[in-house]
Amino acid sequence: MSTDSPRPQASEPPIAEAHVMGGEEATDLRASPSLPAPEGAAPSAPLDFRGVDLGSLPRAALRARFVERGLPPFRAEQLYRGLHVRMTRQLDELPELPLSLRQALAIASPLPRLEVVQAPVSALDGARKLVLQTRSLEVIEAVLMPMPGGWTTLCLSSQVGCKMGCDFCATARLPVRRNLSAGEIVEQVAVVCRLRAEEGHVRGGVSGGVAGPLAARPQNLVFMGMGEPLDNFDAVCDALDILTDPKGYGFSPRRITVSTVGLAKRIAGLHARHPHVHLAWSLTATTDATRERLMPVNRGVPIAKMVEALQALPRDPQRKLTFEYALLAGVNDGDDDADRLAAMAIDLGAHINAIPFNVWPGAPYERPTRARVAAFAARVAHAGAGISLRESRGQDIGAACGQLAGQAAAQPVG
Repeated sequence: MSTDSPRPQASEPPIAEAHVMGGEEATDLRASPSLPAPEGAAPSAPLDFRGVDLGSLPRAALRARFVERGLPPFRAEQLYRGLHVRMTRQLDELPELPLSLRQALAIASPLPRLEVVQAPVSALDGARKLVLQTRSLEVIEAVLMPMPGGWTTLCLSSQVGCKMGCDFCATARLPVRRNLSAGEIVEQVAVVCRLRAEEGHVRGGVSGGVAGPLAARPQNLVFMGMGEPLDNFDAVCDALDILTDPKGYGFSPRRITVSTVGLAKRIAGLHARHPHVHLAWSLTATTDATRERLMPVNRGVPIAKMVEALQALPRDPQRKLTFEYALLAGVNDGDDDADRLAAMAIDLGAHINAIPFNVWPGAPYERPTRARVAAFAARVAHAGAGISLRESRGQDIGAACGQLAGQAAAQPVG
């Protein structure tokens, strides 16, 4: 990770304001975006960054955009550091960039903005659901979960809603559906970093010891929020580029898990771009008949096809494969299901996270009894497969697995 010390800067404004380019100075940046030519040279043409989504570009892509426009690569590095280490969202807070360049950048696509609408905290386990509003006024949700040992895990959304249509998931009921940009995915992490920094959750050893919001980042990231990550493949991979960049957020890929309902055609591509991130398969049924009823994706990608895609991956003892298995009373919690699940896990070297169904208003399924859950887990373990019973966090605030539905909860920010 870069050890360059950042220039002194003013403290970040409150989260609700930190994303908006505003004020007279920011408005003035839109005038005459051209760089001065060297003495004796012909004046340069105005730089055109219109339509460039600066916040969504990995560092190499950002450098390429600058070089294409005749700018030195180090200027791209300065902007990248400002966006993803200092996490500023106002160009006038980057005085290291020439005014003429800031003027040119001001006509690019707006920098990503997510406004925290509400942030209820679970009374059961301390999980915090962040209800976030996009620039286009859609609502997404992310969940910050305290873990044993003082670690924190952030559950990220990759889409507004989800078109996978899983019958047991509240997100599938949302009428508005679109992909998030890479910048909007990354911005969820930035929001949490700023929020935690304001609350004093700062630790050392991040980006060469740089003080600021990056030093308050969570330890783990899981792409298990709203949406199907591999249905938004390019944006998710670009976001992973930014999040794992040593000169950006600096997350180890071993601290990141990407979940999928089973888009087999994307598995090899994800491995090619990010071979060391962990993978979770939202399986939830062990026969095609049951899975097709629960998860329509299975009609095009039956279980055997997804198994084939996973078997084709190079074995890596440090890359974890997890089966996410939501237990639904009387649907997929029988002894035969346990036996088939154990055999699949052993065959693929996967660990099983069994999650008793988290009920949401209008849900067509019920949670199994504690005795049935315990018996299911014991049978899987007896067969020789690794299994953990996972109680999802934030159940009392609608933040648990399958409950994220873009609904504001009762407790406002502040």
